[in-house]
Amino acid sequence: MKLKFLFVLLILIIFSCSPSSQFTNLYVDDAYKGMQFKKVLVVGMAKEDWKKKVYENEFRSQLIKHNVEVLTAWQELPKGETISKETFYKYFSDKNIDAVFVVMAAGSKTETTMTGGGSANVYAGFYGFYVSSASYYYSPVTTSEESVVYMQTNIYETTDGTLIWSVKSQSFEPQNTGDVIKTVSYNVVSKLASDGYFK
Repeated sequence: MKLKFLFVLLILIIFSCSPSSQFTNLYVDDAYKGMQFKKVLVVGMAKEDWKKKVYENEFRSQLIKHNVEVLTAWQELPKGETISKETFYKYFSDKNIDAVFVVMAAGSKTETTMTGGGSANVYAGFYGFYVSSASYYYSPVTTSEESVVYMQTNIYETTDGTLIWSVKSQSFEPQNTGDVIKTVSYNVVSKLASDGYFK
């Protein structure tokens, strides 16, 4: 019993340390539903090289759990080369890649929430109204701030370069880039798996 309690407590701690993340703006091209990803290229888009590697490596680690063969741009492209139609055909046309995952930061913002203050609506006569609402009405207004980080994941098929799947993810109160992309990559790959894009 004690061991079970400790296990549950550990799970709660892990989840409380992970940033909360959810999807917005999901796009799916119905013409490509049922497509199976067996081999993909993951491309991270960021100014800093280390962020590109983090994006690509986290998606790779999630995809290989579903027996998908994964190439990462930072390992495959020569230094200084960026992904484009020309470089894709130059370096990847003979590698039988089904899809290209493009992962990028899509902005961030700070949301401010105000609580407290205001008035109550209690119909108990003046004295009853005053007693029940005074503490609420005269309580100070407090504000809290929450940071939100957005990530965009686009998936393109490799015959015509058509966008076949896309989602924006928003993560709340992330600690760092690694936390964000770890959560986003897990959620995106899990969604793709549940929708049948992997065997």
